[in-house]
Amino acid sequence: MSEATQSQTQTLEQSLNKTDFGHTLYENRKAFFGALIAVIVGAVGYTLWKQTTQSKALENSVQVFEFQKKYWLPAKEGKVSTTELVSAFKGLDGQVQASAAMVPTMLEMGKFLYEKDLAADADTVLAYGSDVKDTSLTFFLNLQRAVVQEKLGKIDEAITSLEKISGKDTFMPARVGVELGRLYLLKGDKGKAQSQFENVVSTYPNDSEAKMAKLYLGQMSR
Repeated sequence: MSEATQSQTQTLEQSLNKTDFGHTLYENRKAFFGALIAVIVGAVGYTLWKQTTQSKALENSVQVFEFQKKYWLPAKEGKVSTTELVSAFKGLDGQVQASAAMVPTMLEMGKFLYEKDLAADADTVLAYGSDVKDTSLTFFLNLQRAVVQEKLGKIDEAITSLEKISGKDTFMPARVGVELGRLYLLKGDKGKAQSQFENVVSTYPNDSEAKMAKLYLGQMSR
């Protein structure tokens, strides 16, 4: 990224923080990360009920439970190291890692590791979610992974994660559009950023995200 682009991005963020609304907008992207867990727990319920009628899904669920009991819950209590936790997860059967039953735990682990400044480990865990078959679950995995990848400075990878789940037929399309626009702006691609923001404003004019998009567009035009 050029020095001019970095300066423009910093100026934008500084400008946003000069107003209460702008500060809320800029900081809100952090809160957005934490809100994913509550949403996914509800979304996964029906999928789990349907899949546990099959013997393999039931077997996967049992292994997920055993992993939670032996590694995940103790890790949250500080009784198992993060290194041991990640290693144990990587050692699971691929079908267990990519099962619908594992997704809530995978997302919780991603958030847990991220908040411990172990973004690389969080990305490693979330990467296994690419093989999850349920598209509603991969949406939340890619959304969270994009936040982690941005933390790691992997802007191109974060954009790719969001592009996988963008469009009218996905969850929270306006929110994804604003996040994509913001990442394009960080990358220095003003053209694509502007397109994302303008699409949000025209397609979802009554959504709160349209206000965010207008603010970004206003800052970009200065």
